[in-house]
Amino acid sequence: MKPRCKNLEWRFMRPLNKKILSQFHRIQDIIDNNDRFLISTHINPDGDAISSVLVFYALLQYKKKTVQICIQDVVPEKFNFLSGVEAIQKAEEMDDLFNPEALVILDSADLNRLGCVKDRIKKNHLVINIDHHASNQRFGNVNVVDDSESSAVEIVYQLTRYMKMPTTPEVATLVYTGIICDTGSFRFPNTSERSLEVCAEMVKSGAVPEYIAEKIYYRMSRQTIKGLASALATVEFHYEGRVCCMYLSYEILKEAEPVDTEGFVDYLMAVDETEVEFFMLEKSPGCFRVSLRSKNTLDVNGVARKFGGGGHVRAAGCTINGNVEEVKFRLLVELGVYLDGK
Repeated sequence: MKPRCKNLEWRFMRPLNKKILSQFHRIQDIIDNNDRFLISTHINPDGDAISSVLVFYALLQYKKKTVQICIQDVVPEKFNFLSGVEAIQKAEEMDDLFNPEALVILDSADLNRLGCVKDRIKKNHLVINIDHHASNQRFGNVNVVDDSESSAVEIVYQLTRYMKMPTTPEVATLVYTGIICDTGSFRFPNTSERSLEVCAEMVKSGAVPEYIAEKIYYRMSRQTIKGLASALATVEFHYEGRVCCMYLSYEILKEAEPVDTEGFVDYLMAVDETEVEFFMLEKSPGCFRVSLRSKNTLDVNGVARKFGGGGHVRAAGCTINGNVEEVKFRLLVELGVYLDGK
C-alpha cells in the first residue's frame, strides 16, 4: 500500500527551526567524536522516558558506541516488552569503573530529577539535554528543548532520522509507545497532527498498536488494582467541585508487591465538571509526590513550580513534605489563588 503522501515520513520534520537543526548537528558531532556514553532520565520513569532512553541507546549502538543506561528507579514491569530494556541499570548496579565522555539526559526538566544519578555528572562531561518540558533549565552543553512536541521520544526520533538511522520494527515500537504514553493515547492536548503522523509512520514501520496497548493497559497487577481502589476511596472535592483530589499512603506502597501508580490521576480527570485534579502519592513517610492535571487553561505548571517542581501547563508534578492533610491544604491554598484569578 502506497503512503498518502510521498514525503509523509518527513512531514513531521518541517516545523523544526534552524536552531534545533543546529543543535542536532552539534549532537552528531559529539556522537561522532566520542566513544563512551551514559544515558539517563528522570526518577519514576514513565513510558516516554523509557522509550526515549531506548531509542537513543539504539542510535548509539547503530553508531558502534560503548553505552550504559543508568536510572535511579526500577522500570515498571509493563515496559519489559520493549527492545533493549534489559540494558537499563539501577544506579547502584552501574559499573563504577565506567568513565563516560558524554552524558545524554532525556525527558528531564532539571538535573535534580535524575535523583542519585546526578552525582555521577562531572564538570568535564559533555551533557546532551533533550526534553519537551517548558520548565527545562537548559543545563546541557547542547539543549534541544521544544515544548510544542508531544513527547521527548518524538524529538529523539527526529534526531535518528537526521542521523539516517533506519527505523526498525523495534524502534518503531519504542517511538509509538512513548508517544501514546505521554499523549494518553491521543487524549491529551499535547497530541498534534505531527505526533499522529509519526505514529502512523511507526505502524507502517512495524509497530503493532493492539500488541502495545495490551502490554501497557491490560497488565495491571492485583496489588495495583487494590492500590487504585484504596486511592479512589480517599477522593474529595473542593471549591464547589472545581478541584478533585485523592492520595495513596505509604502503608499501601510498602506491601511486598509493587504498586504501579502511573495513570492513577487520569481517573480523576474522568470526573465531570472538575477543572483541576491532583493525586498525592506518599513515596516515603511524610514525603508526597504530587501529580497535577488541568482540563482548561489553568497553569498547573505554575502551581508545581511553587513547590520546586514543574512540567507542562496542563500536566505537572512536584514533591512536598508533610502529612497528607498539610500537603493537601498547601496545594488547595495555591490552587485557590489560580482559581480566583480566572
